[in-house]
Amino acid sequence: MINTLANKEDENTEELWANVGREYPWYLIDGTNADTFIRNVLRFGKPTEVSIVAAFETDGRGSTQDIDLPLHHDGDYSARKAAEKGLTFDKKIDILALYCVKGGGAITRLEWEDNHASIILEEGQALIIDNNICRHGRVGPVGDRILLRAWIERRE
Repeated sequence: MINTLANKEDENTEELWANVGREYPWYLIDGTNADTFIRNVLRFGKPTEVSIVAAFETDGRGSTQDIDLPLHHDGDYSARKAAEKGLTFDKKIDILALYCVKGGGAITRLEWEDNHASIILEEGQALIIDNNICRHGRVGPVGDRILLRAWIERRE
């Protein structure tokens, strides 16, 4: 079941964003923009990292690697790489928030409890994921997709 919230500018209310994350472990929000996304994501807590996710490099991590990305919680890879170097990764990532600047063909996969969903993010959509409950991954070509990603530590 895909939980889609309409978020057209004329329907963009505080109440709409206030309900995100209260009932389901993830939400897909249609018709938003980067300004609205940033303002509302900050309501969830403190950003621990904000970045642009795309294929900018020609090799290595972040390159155009049209390979599947296995299901994971954000922070798992960074923690493993830090441990390999004798370091620690101490960023708390309760919420993963993605805003699609430019769509592509990649399928975002979500898994929580015994449930699964697949989404192709389109320009102007935001995907808000409870990183403690949901794992996510990617299948298919990244192409020239561009995402704005925020890692959020939830307010207590």
